[in-house]
Amino acid sequence: MKIENIEQIIKLFERSTVSKMEIESGDLKIKLEKDSGETGNYVRIPNVSSPTLVVEPDSDTLVKAPLVGTFYGAVNPQSAPFVQIGEFVSAGTVLCLIEAMKVMNEIKAPVEGVVLEILGRNGEMVAYDQPLIRLGEST
Repeated sequence: MKIENIEQIIKLFERSTVSKMEIESGDLKIKLEKDSGETGNYVRIPNVSSPTLVVEPDSDTLVKAPLVGTFYGAVNPQSAPFVQIGEFVSAGTVLCLIEAMKVMNEIKAPVEGVVLEILGRNGEMVAYDQPLIRLGEST
């Protein structure tokens, strides 16, 4: 299940009158509870696949950080960035670097597409699985 799907579920839950909810999808189990001061309604959704949880899956590809480290969009501050918004990239194109333990790790495009969004900020720490770059389908 994608993190965006989980975020969408949480937002829907927060706006609902349901006070407790459990979701199971494969090995993933999510339990949500509100502190409403009363027992409220309880919903349990057993073993569902993620497409039933959201209206339509996103066709964009989120490139996520495979490790914790510092994000760099260029080799050094004087260099041009690896990619820019609107640029077409092929699978395997270097999108950015993540420095971890003094090692520069190249993060490559898993698919071809157009760079829609650069979410990582140069010189800032990124967490494991944090979205860094959004790629969209080429037209």
